[in-house]
Amino acid sequence: MDTSTLLKNLSNTFGVSSFENYTFPLIEKELKSISPDIKLEKVGIGNLVATYGNESPKIAFFAHVDEIGIVISKIVDDHFARISPVGGVDPRTLVGKRVLFKTNNAEKTGVIGFLAPHLQKKEDREKSPSFDELFVDFSISGGTSSINVGDMGVIQVQAVELENGKISNKSLDNRVGAAVLIKSLEYLQNLKFEGQLMLSFNKGEEVGLVGAQGSAYHLKPDFAIVIDVTFGEKLPENVEPIKLGEGPVIGIGTTVTRSVFEELTKTAKNNNIKYQIETFTRGSGTEADVVQISSTGVKTGVVSVPILNMHSPNEVVDVKDVEESAKLLSLFALNTSLTWKGRRKS
Repeated sequence: MDTSTLLKNLSNTFGVSSFENYTFPLIEKELKSISPDIKLEKVGIGNLVATYGNESPKIAFFAHVDEIGIVISKIVDDHFARISPVGGVDPRTLVGKRVLFKTNNAEKTGVIGFLAPHLQKKEDREKSPSFDELFVDFSISGGTSSINVGDMGVIQVQAVELENGKISNKSLDNRVGAAVLIKSLEYLQNLKFEGQLMLSFNKGEEVGLVGAQGSAYHLKPDFAIVIDVTFGEKLPENVEPIKLGEGPVIGIGTTVTRSVFEELTKTAKNNNIKYQIETFTRGSGTEADVVQISSTGVKTGVVSVPILNMHSPNEVVDVKDVEESAKLLSLFALNTSLTWKGRRKS
């Protein structure tokens, strides 16, 4: 499976929080192509869970599928509507963009207009717009007659390949994580894995980690790894820099079980996988924050893939980082299962 193609296809799909079902069919197709007998089910609020194998230990990998977006909050007239954010959307990323909305019957394209700088007042040129000032113009697609309050949308953009093995698109946060889960299953096909691997593709992370908690409670794994993205750009001087192309980012901190962190770093070292370290001083800002405390508690780790321009329509990821993250996860699953079997025999 070509990783670049997988990333482009996943990130091109529409999947605003609560609309992940537009992305799930592609994930299901890819999983079935790798392992035709894999068990697929919907759990909780509709998270997609894939189960591979049926022995102990139970190892779960978590990744959210939803992306940030916008929602129609008011119909102004026959042409214009007002919008509000779904998740952490910076209104500056929307100005002058085409946007795509899912309605009850079809798709609708609109434009978030922008007054030409020549016509702006001098005092307004340095200002950043707020959502109180943004309108969507639907006159290019027949007006607002078929638009309803509550319809959700995204910036209309398609993935592009950049130089040196990089991909740019919207929603790489966190279709990257979905790709890592899929690739980890692919790599595991060539390994003598004797445990049970559960891949949980979750809804609603961008609006409050709402999907992962239910999946974790339902699956009750012995070990869990949460896969997300992190900032692969210049950080404050007191923070270790994270860079694209330098491998997966292994998290350490209060949200992470120390033994899982140590197993991840050990696995990376033993298999010549270049990796980076990210510290969490409180929460991780990922689904690990709810997975770890599910039920009686789950031994949890975090692996992130660095990206640029997070929460924008031009996020950037290095394909190699995705592949190396997937290799790390598959080898973690293998080593954890072997250690578990050894303990049970002794």
